[in-house]
Amino acid sequence: MLLDLAARVTVTPCDATTGRFDVVHHQLWAYDETGTLRERQAVRWYAPDDSGAELATRSPSRKVTQDWWQPGELRIRDLTNAYTTSTWLISSAQDNGRGDDTAALLNGLATLALWYSPNRQQRSLALQILADANGLTAHPATLDQAGRTGVALAATSEKDRTRHLLILDAGTGQILAYEAAALTPSGWRPQVYLLLLTRTHAPRRWWEPAASTTNAPAQRQLFPRRQRVWLIYPYPLCLTDHTDLE
Repeated sequence: MLLDLAARVTVTPCDATTGRFDVVHHQLWAYDETGTLRERQAVRWYAPDDSGAELATRSPSRKVTQDWWQPGELRIRDLTNAYTTSTWLISSAQDNGRGDDTAALLNGLATLALWYSPNRQQRSLALQILADANGLTAHPATLDQAGRTGVALAATSEKDRTRHLLILDAGTGQILAYEAAALTPSGWRPQVYLLLLTRTHAPRRWWEPAASTTNAPAQRQLFPRRQRVWLIYPYPLCLTDHTDLE
């Protein structure tokens, strides 16, 4: 099924947008160490020179945090090269997933998607890699939390006590959602749920330094950190079948 999907992956409006920055809007729910469910939304900009930016909010305060990185400052580097070859993609994905098994591959692909929107050829490469992975089960016609239908791929880790679920669009191969769930006496309980919403490209970030930096506002140079946030950001164009962001 995955090889068939890889051979017929279609283009999306996102593929036709232009600009040096990949722009990705995501929404995430996660339980913290106290067992409290937190929510966040964030918009991220990423360029091949490892520069970028992030606007994010966390529940319940809704206060927007603003991070901005100059070229070379992002800790997660070289994302655009992650899709160069199958070996490089597997290494990058599993490194971001913090493991070397199929579950880490699913987690890592979702992590890469938080920063970078692969094109049609790159999505096809990811599907071919997943087709060769061990221990995957497929669940067609799976709904994500935004109401979108896709193909869910599942793998387990930690002696089959954690399930990783990646939901892909059956036409474009784009990642729609990711879930990590723990096995409990009553069944699988989600611990993390991620929705990938807006994907597009842009020529600039929400803020760019002036041509002369003499009078430019000082910016904190902060590295990506674990934030539990909620952001309303109706970025135009290029939505993955989810149009009610406002």
